[in-house]
Amino acid sequence: RSFLNTKQAKNNMNRLLQLLSILCFFVLVSSFTILSHNLSRQCALSNKLSTSLHAVIEKEAPLKDAGTTVVEPKTDSDGKKSKNRQDQKEQQHQNEEWEVRIFDDRINTREHVARSLVQITGMPENIAYQTMMQSHKNGLAIVGRYAYEIAEMYNHGLEQQGIVSDLRAV
Repeated sequence: RSFLNTKQAKNNMNRLLQLLSILCFFVLVSSFTILSHNLSRQCALSNKLSTSLHAVIEKEAPLKDAGTTVVEPKTDSDGKKSKNRQDQKEQQHQNEEWEVRIFDDRINTREHVARSLVQITGMPENIAYQTMMQSHKNGLAIVGRYAYEIAEMYNHGLEQQGIVSDLRAV
């Protein structure tokens, strides 16, 4: 009798292991499907943004063939190099406030946008939801006003999540 109970226990254990392996397989397949869907969604968004960015760049600043130019840095009367234009722009960036804006892209779900706003900017869930809804209804929403470095960090984080966003000097 104990031999039969042991044999039944082994059979039950084997069945349980088979069911667990099947369950694990389905979990893996589901995870892969979700990941590939998110990747294809981000690739489609990236291609769309890249195409429109190239169109804007070509429209606003067409390429000109002006030959090779060498620019020497300007010096003061003391012979010291003066700040170049990039340094001046960075100084100006630090002194200004910047708005982070998000746009309705019809690709990301509302839940994804709101969750990303909470995770990236640390805003409360109700404010993130209101911001997301404003973007959904109006096509554009202002996430907030920040110093340049913080605004740039938030913008980069949102773009990493596939959310169309930009910065604007205030």
